[in-house]
Parts: sequence; structure tokens; C-alpha cells
Amino acid sequence: MRTTVNPVRLLLGCAGLAAVSWGMPTHALAASCGRTPYASGPHALAMLASPSAEIGLSSGRNAPSNQKDSRDDGDDDFRKGSIVGLWHTVYTSGGVTAFESFDQWHSDGNEFEAADTQLGAMCQGTWEKTGSRTVELFHVGWNFDPTGVTLTGYFTEIQTDTLSADGKAYDGTFAIQNFDLMGNHLQGQDQSGTTHATRLTVP
Repeated sequence: MRTTVNPVRLLLGCAGLAAVSWGMPTHALAASCGRTPYASGPHALAMLASPSAEIGLSSGRNAPSNQKDSRDDGDDDFRKGSIVGLWHTVYTSGGVTAFESFDQWHSDGNEFEAADTQLGAMCQGTWEKTGSRTVELFHVGWNFDPTGVTLTGYFTEIQTDTLSADGKAYDGTFAIQNFDLMGNHLQGQDQSGTTHATRLTVP
């Protein structure tokens, strides 16, 4: 018997799941045990293979090996001095990996992050440059109960990160505070630690 899937219902189902978990703090479950059932890390990222023209996925950048891409110099100069781009970020707290994420920093001062803490976990923030290679990030999101349905409060995060000299990594610190829906600071539920990120680029 052939089974068919209604694409509209599938899309709405995925959207509903994302809505339930949207804004779930990246530290919500990591604070107690360091990892969550969804995380099998630490995660090792394989080097991405370059698209192959043989299967119709030519990137348009397949220059001979002795010919340097004309974009390389400009791209490298920009990356050395800017955090803008896509990163694989590892958060460490108490000497263990708390969680990991893919973090997108935008040139307009916005930042979006997808963490491995649970399905669909997304957060957002705003950042500004505070030094030659240093930025400060203000991050915020909603907190839910363990069912992921009932809103219980929100969290804030302050992060300070410094780019490496070659612009391929950054290291820093983070500090998270949790609040109830009345804005009362939930003492004893804060989390802090260090960040280490590796830049992801087009292969």
C-alpha cells in the first residue's frame, strides 16, 4: 500500500514544533547535566567537499590549482577584522561542554543562533564592536517548563568575544541570567563560562 504525505500538514507540523521550542534558552537543560538527550557531542565537523561539476553542482569557482581566486585577498582581509559570518561555537561551563551551536553574526548588528540543546532551539541577540577585534553581545530568549509548552520566564546573556589574528576563530566569555515573568531574577540558576568558535566558510 502506498503512503502519501500531505506537504501542507507536514509543513504546519514542523512549524508547530519550532514554535513550541522557539526561544528555548540554550542553557535550559545543560545547566543541570551538561548535555541533553538530543546532543551526542562534542561534535566533530567534517571538512565539506567542494561541489562537483560532474553532478551539476559547479560552484563557479573551480579555477586551476595554480590560479588564485580573485576574491581571496578581499575575503581574508574582511574576515581578519570582522566577526560577521557563520560559526561553530562550543560553550564550556565548569570544565565541561555545556552545549554547542551554529551562530550567525550579521553586519547590521543582529545575531541568530541554533543550539543543540533541543529540537528547534533558536535564540537571537544584538552586538557591537568594542575593540579592534573584540565584540560584546546581548542575547535574549524565552524560558519554558519541561513540556516546552508553558512560558515561565526569560533569560539574558552577555557575551564578550575576541577574534583571532587570522579571523578564523574567536574566544570569549558568557554569562546567563534567568528571570520569571514578573522580571524577578531567579537566584541560583545563572550560568557562566567560556566560548570557543571556529569560522565556517564556503568550501
